Amino acid sequence: MTAFLRCQAAVLVLAFFCFTSSAGDKAFPIVFRDITKDAGLHEPLAGIMGHGGAWGDFDNDGLIDLYIGGFCDRPNAEYKPAAGPVPNMLFRNLGNGRFEQVKQAAVTFFGRTSGAVFADLDNDGWLELYSANNAKAKAQRTDEPQKSAQVRHSLLFRNTKGVFEDISAQSGACPSTLFTARNIGVFDYDADGLLDLLVVEDRFTPRPRTALFRNKGNLQFEDVSQKVGLPDNLFGLGLAVADLNGDGRPDFFVPHSNRLFLSTRARSASKGEDVTYREALELKSILAWVPLDGEDWPCGAAFGDLDRDGRLDLVVAIHGKKARNKVFLNDGLKNGVLQFRDVTKEAGLGDVIPVRCPHVEIQDLDNDGWPDIYISAAWMDEAGKITPLVYRNEGRKEGLPRFTPPRPIGGNMVYYPAGPSGDFDNDGRLDLFLINWFQGNHSRLLKNDSTPRNWLQVQVVGKTLNRMGLGCQIRLYRAGELGNQKALVGFQELSIGYGYASGQPALCHFGLGDLERVDLEATLPSGKKLVRKNIESKKRIVLEE
Repeated sequence: MTAFLRCQAAVLVLAFFCFTSSAGDKAFPIVFRDITKDAGLHEPLAGIMGHGGAWGDFDNDGLIDLYIGGFCDRPNAEYKPAAGPVPNMLFRNLGNGRFEQVKQAAVTFFGRTSGAVFADLDNDGWLELYSANNAKAKAQRTDEPQKSAQVRHSLLFRNTKGVFEDISAQSGACPSTLFTARNIGVFDYDADGLLDLLVVEDRFTPRPRTALFRNKGNLQFEDVSQKVGLPDNLFGLGLAVADLNGDGRPDFFVPHSNRLFLSTRARSASKGEDVTYREALELKSILAWVPLDGEDWPCGAAFGDLDRDGRLDLVVAIHGKKARNKVFLNDGLKNGVLQFRDVTKEAGLGDVIPVRCPHVEIQDLDNDGWPDIYISAAWMDEAGKITPLVYRNEGRKEGLPRFTPPRPIGGNMVYYPAGPSGDFDNDGRLDLFLINWFQGNHSRLLKNDSTPRNWLQVQVVGKTLNRMGLGCQIRLYRAGELGNQKALVGFQELSIGYGYASGQPALCHFGLGDLERVDLEATLPSGKKLVRKNIESKKRIVLEE
């Protein structure tokens, strides 16, 4: 377990550094600039042993805010330059490129936070906060705050007009039987209009499991894991959620155990539906993982349409010292059976990464209309400059998507446990927040300075659907060609909490390249469709059910 949380000495750095593109990256069209200090985030986060975090507009001012958590049970000396453990922190986005710490006692605590997500769990328009904590059964430390941090379980906070209140004990979503929590899935599995929670436990506990908590309303939850057919031994690290079989209900993939579960709608009910889950055993061999050693683990996962064929593909990032990341292409349903194909090498991700690769997202970071693959690792130059690992999508060639990294794989690389994307300055380009664990390095806000191109961001507000619109599938077409598969320019499912230990804003971001107008079709989980035609680019639109 210690090696899981530590970096090799060879990749530790000894000073604070700024990010710029290196000379070898000048031709690479995806450009980020490190603005951590200017944003006011460097000093308060100095020394944090960060592990999880999330973007979310907790105060409803139209700007996404930031929550960061870490592990607080190590000896004081491991947090230098801080005097000791650094607690979890909430930062408000001021809209001028800067953030300020929000000193609310409820969410400023010492724990072993391994993931976080903002989600509107009571449909009141305000985002609750769930913090997944990696608790131990018994404290092994005697000093504080390390002792209490070790036994702190996962926490749920109610949001009342921007003020958080700890409701963990009475909610039912944070039971004392849930220990080594990692990722949090948020989706409406039973179609009752309320978002449920899937909390993934790792295998470092005597009886690991992944628990599904059904939202009963009024922020009350019940454990329905057995009822829906989840096995007792389902452990994992990250999570990816999407409707893969087209039944309008969320399916999910749990990396590390590498198991995919598909929903089955059993029968209609007076409210919602009885839904069970079955493991996709037909895909067990293609998704199976043979580790190189005891710490070679699939970790982060994300679904996304890599080749713009209207099907959601899968990328899995590996938390191993020799990370062999994987790309699986979705070949659709054949005789009712879901088909995935390993195209890692052909797609351009066949090289072994010399550091761990925990978090992964599929996002169009240069707005050229083709989604890229971003992994929370980076190069560290001798001059102290970093370049994040982004595989740029070069388009489809000979039937396959092709990707290119900013430089040849190898050299001095570092990694970050988590790194959610989000457009913090509302300029239509997705930025990154890399959450740091290691002494000598620091967390980084990377502003996307790529050449401006056309884009569209889509939010959904549900009524009978959950208010966040999670589970909606959005398709964009060239203007005037709605429904023409050959004119498809983007396909996404609205989701949050994918990858590893990271929470994202509830919106779909599409790069459009040179397209100035598009047609849109949104398919709700119920099957209902919302259509908008001739939409201008460079804007965020809100679809109301």
